[in-house]
Amino acid sequence: MSTRRRLVLIIEPGSRQLNIFSQFTLPRLGSFLLAGLANRNPNWTGRVFVEGREWFDLEKWISRHGQPDVVCISTITPTANRSYQIADACRRKGIPVVMGGPHATFMPEEALDHADLVVRGEGETAFQALLDLWSDGPIKGTDLRHAGVPNLSWKDDAGVVRHNAMGAKIEDLDTLPLPDFSLADGTADCVIGGKRTVVVQTSRGCPFDCSFCSVTAMFGKKLRHRSTASVMEELEKYNTPNHVVFFCDDNFAANKTRARELVEAMLRRGFRFHWSTQVRTDVARDPELLSLMKKSGAHTLFIGFESINPKSLKEMKKAQQLDEMRAAIDKIHRAGIHIHGMFVLGFESDDTRTAEETVRFIQKMHLTSAQLLILTPLPGTELHKQLTAQGRIVSHDWDLYDAHHVVFRPGTFTPCELQYAQVNGHAKLYSLPQVLKKIVTGRFLSASLSLYAWRINRRWRKDNAEYLERLRSAE
Repeated sequence: MSTRRRLVLIIEPGSRQLNIFSQFTLPRLGSFLLAGLANRNPNWTGRVFVEGREWFDLEKWISRHGQPDVVCISTITPTANRSYQIADACRRKGIPVVMGGPHATFMPEEALDHADLVVRGEGETAFQALLDLWSDGPIKGTDLRHAGVPNLSWKDDAGVVRHNAMGAKIEDLDTLPLPDFSLADGTADCVIGGKRTVVVQTSRGCPFDCSFCSVTAMFGKKLRHRSTASVMEELEKYNTPNHVVFFCDDNFAANKTRARELVEAMLRRGFRFHWSTQVRTDVARDPELLSLMKKSGAHTLFIGFESINPKSLKEMKKAQQLDEMRAAIDKIHRAGIHIHGMFVLGFESDDTRTAEETVRFIQKMHLTSAQLLILTPLPGTELHKQLTAQGRIVSHDWDLYDAHHVVFRPGTFTPCELQYAQVNGHAKLYSLPQVLKKIVTGRFLSASLSLYAWRINRRWRKDNAEYLERLRSAE
């Protein structure tokens, strides 16, 4: 058994494309959970690097911390190209690379062109098995002992890709370590207006199955919850007015009884921070829950309305109606909670009129902020399978899979029309006259966010001038 604690570095690559959240980078929690598990192991030390505030520089990192024994990289689709760039640099240095995350899960053969091993799905069980297997140091990726690691994809000595069986998902989330953001040396810090935003997860899974979303394929439809006591223990670390908590659950109120239990516990603790989270419109069916959420510090609810087009809602398997959306917005506003709305353009029955009506809906309903996103066929989704079978995907440049670029042939738009429906929609929502109008009517938070979005949109159009010209030329 080795006496030296070996070093595993877990990297979360950043997107090379600009978007509305580019200056408010929040880390995904998986990297910190894995680093925490490594630090529990007597043979390993885990550290994290989150790209966003700065790009990862391997030589610079080694000069500070020493050369890692292994590098793990967690990637979503829009960061895949950057992930491969980092992985290639590490392997040239002789450092073994393990890749995971949603993109590697659904494109393991591609990821294995850049990594020694790929972990599919939830990574904690496979990660711990690998650390135990490597107690005396990493072994060759082709070693047959890797056949015993669940969720693992690897190549044998003959170059044949082997996909190990998927193991059971972790049922007791309390067994996972609490995230320690200090392991990232400040690269995970998100400070806005003097307040530090931290990410907390209370559950995994989503009982719904929207056609464009890969959450269910990644984490399953069954909801798994941390205990209320475990969540409160974590929240105590951030109990100051200088923190903002973002609950990153895919649907914080999917189980309303459990959501009520959490917010009531937060009220009893008297936490001093404000918080935000993601929900569906059905949260508004329980006005008492909304009231408790507000009293416990809820500031903004991020809601995927997705579309005001009934045909599109049916196509994506989103079980909600336009009247429900209006009623939910009204109830949430009356509870004193802000809304960030997310809308997707590009479904089969969408057209330029849909985009225009969506902008009018957002303005009429006085959402604090909103995003118009372009339908994107992410690997692992039903949509990706469908469009692939139809031969309608026109780009596999993963940098463009950020919901701000058109990468497929839409049904009723041309690619250029769909792109400009989004670009022009944002221009209408976030114009300087709109900013002034919000200031005059006392909607100061919405005005400040609109001014920020106006600047981001101008930068985006400048950065993407060549891409936009290619779309126009293709017309």
